[in-house]
Formats: sequence, C-alpha cells, structure tokens
Amino acid sequence: MQCLRPANASVDAQVQSYAEMVCGTNLKTGNLEESEVKQRCIDGLRALGSQSFKLAASSIQKCKGYPNFLTCIKGHTSDTDRIKQRARAHSREIRSMSLTPHHLYSPRLEKLGLTIKKVLGPRSIKWSNGSQTLGCKGKSLYGYYNITRGFVVMCQGFHKGDLIELVDTLKHEGWHAVQHQCRKGSPHLSNQEIASRILEEDLFNLHSYHPKQKQLESEARIMAKIGDRQWIGLVREQCRGKEKNLYKPNLGVPYKPF
Repeated sequence: MQCLRPANASVDAQVQSYAEMVCGTNLKTGNLEESEVKQRCIDGLRALGSQSFKLAASSIQKCKGYPNFLTCIKGHTSDTDRIKQRARAHSREIRSMSLTPHHLYSPRLEKLGLTIKKVLGPRSIKWSNGSQTLGCKGKSLYGYYNITRGFVVMCQGFHKGDLIELVDTLKHEGWHAVQHQCRKGSPHLSNQEIASRILEEDLFNLHSYHPKQKQLESEARIMAKIGDRQWIGLVREQCRGKEKNLYKPNLGVPYKPF
C-alpha cells in the first residue's frame, strides 16, 4: 500500500529545498553567504511558504542585508505579478511602434513616405499607435519632426483612421524635414507668399509660435495642402544632392524597400 504525504508537507519540502539553494549563495557574486545571513533567509522563506516562489531573485538578495529578513521580504511577495505586468506593458509598447502604418496600407502614404526616407534615411518615419516612448500616448498630437535626431513620428492613433488627415500630417512633418535637412532651417516660400497662401484657420493657430518658427510652421501647413505630385517634386528639388541612399542588398532579384 502506497503512503501519501500530506500536500502541505510536499510544499514545505519544496520551499526548504528552494530556500537552501537561494539563501546559501550570493545571487549577485556567486559567493557563499555567511551562515547567519543564510539562516535568516531560510527562516524567512519558510515562513512565507509557497509565496517564496513569487519573489524576484534581486529582492531576496536585497533583503539578505536586513537584520529582519522576513519583514523586508514581505513587501516583495507580488514581484512576479509586477514583473508580468511590466512585461505585458512592454509588449504593448513594442507593438505600438512600427516603421510602417499600423493595420493600414495606402499607396499614397507609401509613396510620400519613400520620398521622405530618401531625404532622412530608411528608418526615419516611426508610426505610433499610442506609443509612450515616441511621445504620442495620451496627447492630442498628430505627429512631429525630431530635428536633433532627424526622424518623423506619426501619431497614427490620434488620427482615428482618417487617411486624408494622415496624408496631410505626413506631408506637413515631411516638409519640416526638408526645411531643416535641406534648407538649413529656412523656408522655401517668401514671407509674402506665405502670407498670401496661409489659410485663416491655420493662421489662427499660430499665435503662440516664435516669429521664425511661425514662418516654418506656416509654410509646412501650406505645403501639406498641395498635390502629392507637386509636393514630391518640390522635395526632390530642394533636397537634390542631399539624399541619403537607401540600403539595397544584393539579393539577385529586384529589391523594393519596405
């Protein structure tokens, strides 16, 4: 007849074995712990029982340095849950960033984007679907051009699937790239041309801008409204000789950047 051990006895044995393993060795250096430190740690983990398995190794090592190991370690029994939450949040953040539009294919966006990439480089447009890293999450932001790092961020989530709006923003921010990358921070249009072509609704939203920024922003808003073919032609004209060559691997077959 087989003799069954009580379930709690089995758990106690597992905790004891685990405690001896993690408490007897410094988890940072790999050196043996002092006997007093080891015993405090073992007693504390045994007191916690199965909750010991939810502790992060860094928390156990940290609490070994406290005279009352158990008091310290009790504050870390949800380590595993927090780690899982952070992992899920990190996974969501990674999925919120892309080099192509999220769940959207548009030949217009692709053609305009390729024109910008020829100026800034192949990884210069970053599409955000609520990314905190890219600065779009929780903000009323259509997109922006990062002058110092030379890339365009499209806050796609804020556009709520409006393709016309996305095209407008991509041309707007792409023109900022032209201004700074190809024209050394100066507008292409004269002050008179800008004043005559800027829409009244756009002019109303420009009061808070510095005078020089106001000119650049006004021009970008004007350029966002012109036809795609004209916009692409102007980008090529203004940036001729300053393009960044896209990487073309030798695959033995025609290569198309994505």
